[in-house]
Amino acid sequence: MVKTLLDYNADVVTPITNGVSIPVPISPAGVQIAGVAVFIDPAVPAHFPNKVELKATIGVDIPLDFPNILVRIWRAGKEIFYARAEYAEVIVDDGIISLHMVDINVPAGVQNYQLIVENQDNNSTAVVVGPVIFSAMAIGG
Repeated sequence: MVKTLLDYNADVVTPITNGVSIPVPISPAGVQIAGVAVFIDPAVPAHFPNKVELKATIGVDIPLDFPNILVRIWRAGKEIFYARAEYAEVIVDDGIISLHMVDINVPAGVQNYQLIVENQDNNSTAVVVGPVIFSAMAIGG
């Protein structure tokens, strides 16, 4: 079956390490580090069924602690994805978190996605330092 590219969007907060310095708050607080939106046009015959592929790359600095970084993706105010990156090695100073998620049969209209991080270990610290890249590709058919 032929697929149709419905929309694409990317938020490149920084393409490099040390391009930002965003402290990762302790749970249950979280901080949005990137956001993207795609438009699922109901006038396009291939708009349903659809999939939105979401990809993110997050660079973190881990100064001498062992944080458990929870990465969440929200759509329209609801959590649709979460995964935890756990760091437990003394020699780790920087880390890259990469993720890929597929949101299936997304409603028509503008869909806003938020990339959020939080630290689940209140005895540790972590800082988002870059790169921070978040992209969404809507595919129909």
